[in-house]
Amino acid sequence: MQTARNRVLMIYPAFNANSFWNYKATCALAGARHPAAPLGLITVAALLPTTWEVRLVDLNTEELGVGDLDWADLVMTGGMLPQQDGALAVIEMCRSRGKPVVVGGPDATSTPEIYAAADFQVLGEAEEIMADFVAAWTGGARSGVFRAEMGKTDVTKSPTPRFDLLTFKNYLHVGVQFSRGCPFNCEFCDIIEL
Repeated sequence: MQTARNRVLMIYPAFNANSFWNYKATCALAGARHPAAPLGLITVAALLPTTWEVRLVDLNTEELGVGDLDWADLVMTGGMLPQQDGALAVIEMCRSRGKPVVVGGPDATSTPEIYAAADFQVLGEAEEIMADFVAAWTGGARSGVFRAEMGKTDVTKSPTPRFDLLTFKNYLHVGVQFSRGCPFNCEFCDIIEL
């Protein structure tokens, strides 16, 4: 059984180099390292117990330090399809070091079988299932899949993201979430399915 205090390292995977999310020239003009902050991950951080210590490493803006994994009791990662290679690399690195790793986000929710090597999968909107994950982890579980029913989350009840985890100068902009999903039906996008 875990103690009330846990150290969680959140690792935001790098986007593929040719991704739409990597407009590096614009970032360079503004003195930023990456276009947008990891809003989803810092929202998940806000859903964790306040007694847990949380650190964020955004691999789009910084490198993972030598002691970061040693410090952590648990690693959380995940993201979108253009981050799949990076997320899988984080999972493999954690597995090789014996660190429990949790994966979530839209890509893991769309294709959980690709992320089977993660110890835990949090699939769907975290607001609906993070309490279940926390209860399982603190109760001694070392693996599991937590699935939220799609389309049930009331975003007005979502906590304020942990903006304190960000280094603001690294980003062109920091988003504010006021809705989820998309009203359009573009054939190339999976958001409407999620």
